[in-house]
Amino acid sequence: MNFKQASYDIKDFDEKQGVIKAYANAYDFKDSDGDISAKGSFNKSVKENFKRIRVLKDHMPSVTLGVPLDFDTSDNYGLLTTTKFNLKKEVSRDMFTDIKFLKENGLNAELSIGYEVIKRDQKNKSIITEYKLWEYSF
Repeated sequence: MNFKQASYDIKDFDEKQGVIKAYANAYDFKDSDGDISAKGSFNKSVKENFKRIRVLKDHMPSVTLGVPLDFDTSDNYGLLTTTKFNLKKEVSRDMFTDIKFLKENGLNAELSIGYEVIKRDQKNKSIITEYKLWEYSF
């Protein structure tokens, strides 16, 4: 499994419900690895594996923060996630509070994905056309 990190603004934040909407990946943007995620590159994975995709802390499989409620793979900007944090767990409350603190102080939250590349564009190998998404992390 590989990891890609991104720093994006939180799109929506519901403190009472413990829900955050945030981008886990951006489309049509060259990342630090030189890869470009094509629009639609997460469609198949999210459709086929929704119930297996996890929300983790720092890609640690033993530290689940919450559950994905929704993925908007057709958003023009990128892979938009809606996450419900398990606020009964201290680690999840701490992360939720940290994200809120960053947002209140004008800083971006960092999300990253745990993935495998399934397909690349035949003409431009830097463009990923299909991912297998295993998890995303705050």
